[in-house]
Amino acid sequence: QKMYSKMVRLLVVCAINKADRLVVHRVFIISGRRSRRHEKLIQKVSENAPERLDLKCRGASNPIQDRTMKKLGLPITLTVVLLLVYIILQLPEPNWMGETGLNYLYAALLASASFVLVRAIGFVLFDIFFKRRKGHEAPALLRDLFAIVAYFILFMMIYSSVLKRDLSALLATSAVVTVIIGLALQDTLGNFFAGISFHIEEPFHIGDAIRVGDTLGRVEAVTWRTTTIRTNNNTLITFPNSRVARESLEIFPLNNLNRRILRFPAPYSASPHKIIPLVREIVRSVPNVAAERAPVVRVGDFSDSSITYEVLYWVKDYMWHPDIDAKIRERVWYAYRRSGIEVPFPIRHVLLETLEPPIKLQEMDYERVLEEVDIFEPLTQQEKEMVIKGLVKYVYAPGEVILRRGDPGDSMFVICRGKVEVRLPGTDGHPHQVAVLGAGDFFGEMALFTGEPRAADVSAAEETEVLEIRKSVIQQLLHENTGLAEAFSRKITERQMMLSAHLRSTADDVKRTEREKILQRIKRFFGLH
Repeated sequence: QKMYSKMVRLLVVCAINKADRLVVHRVFIISGRRSRRHEKLIQKVSENAPERLDLKCRGASNPIQDRTMKKLGLPITLTVVLLLVYIILQLPEPNWMGETGLNYLYAALLASASFVLVRAIGFVLFDIFFKRRKGHEAPALLRDLFAIVAYFILFMMIYSSVLKRDLSALLATSAVVTVIIGLALQDTLGNFFAGISFHIEEPFHIGDAIRVGDTLGRVEAVTWRTTTIRTNNNTLITFPNSRVARESLEIFPLNNLNRRILRFPAPYSASPHKIIPLVREIVRSVPNVAAERAPVVRVGDFSDSSITYEVLYWVKDYMWHPDIDAKIRERVWYAYRRSGIEVPFPIRHVLLETLEPPIKLQEMDYERVLEEVDIFEPLTQQEKEMVIKGLVKYVYAPGEVILRRGDPGDSMFVICRGKVEVRLPGTDGHPHQVAVLGAGDFFGEMALFTGEPRAADVSAAEETEVLEIRKSVIQQLLHENTGLAEAFSRKITERQMMLSAHLRSTADDVKRTEREKILQRIKRFFGLH
């Protein structure tokens, strides 16, 4: 166990480049127990960096310390040399370099010491505090920005205090130069500040998958000017940081549970109860699908020739999703074959029909309905055809009002299919149902023949299809055959006698009088003499 822990620590020290860092991250995740898989992984990393591992095993110094000493070695050496020269030149008398020469030497000494100071502070800030707090190395852009600002401040102090130069003229000149450079390098400065914002906010890290516009790739590097990603085609694409900051950015962090939706078809003949568990088990067994979240299979849409299902699965490395999608489609095909399910394909049914037969069939249906209306028994076949041609069909939803009591009207209705409810006000003032009419029944005939207002409320009890017979049709018949008025009055009187128990018990002369009244009202309504 001690040897295993030591090897893990060695790998962490050795893996200082970006490629090895991902592998070491996985070593940390699995370092709780020792196994053959761990040993193979350690061997793989060791093969990628054998020289660094060999140096560490022989007791070589820390790579970070080595790198820091390389950065500090030359400035320290130069500072020591300049310091010795400065001390030596001050010993002889008289001073052959003069005061001005010593000032320039002293400025060079302080400049060299500034290099040492800035790099030492950078080491403490970024290699110690930043790394402990963030868990990874500081970006190169942040290091460079700190160094530029620190060097500028120190050099200005040396220029002003040691060389005794006035900074106002220099700053004025610098301001003009800065404006000119800023106007000339607008895009470059935009990329620069966008890169700074990326390093401060850290919306993504090296190794994450990002989508910039329509391009998906893994982040390889983020510099002060550009962001480089590697696509699944193994090509490198470099984006200016200003474009990455400006466009919509979709981020898929590495080792995060990133959801992916894949759509696939299934035939209508196979029920969802069969397809959903079948595909869900397939997705579970596909490599690189995250085991932490169970895949979800659901009905996505009803397409023209198939049911479109959606598979929701989670993946830690989103760059694997094209391979995972392909593997899922492949296994779905084999599962369909084993289960006897046909893979659906577009189907189009072409129906050829003529327009005349439906019209004839419709007229035949209307003629059959009209035969059941006893008021129109006196009509000849030719006259019935005239009525059929003038019919208007309406369809009403359940509960929809067809007629309202008291409304004016000049038409009647024949029920083709469905049922209607007839309601009249009761003694309490509220409407009560007095009758239910079905297919073949009719209502509103008094308004058609005499123009009386509607006598009752009529509403559809279910989806109902009715045929409306309007005044213009009956008026044409009466003008061509005035004898129909008397026949209509007789039929209407008979219908009222059937509906009213009082009229059924009255004498014949009273019925005759009632029929004469109805006849006169028909003639008056249609303008007959």
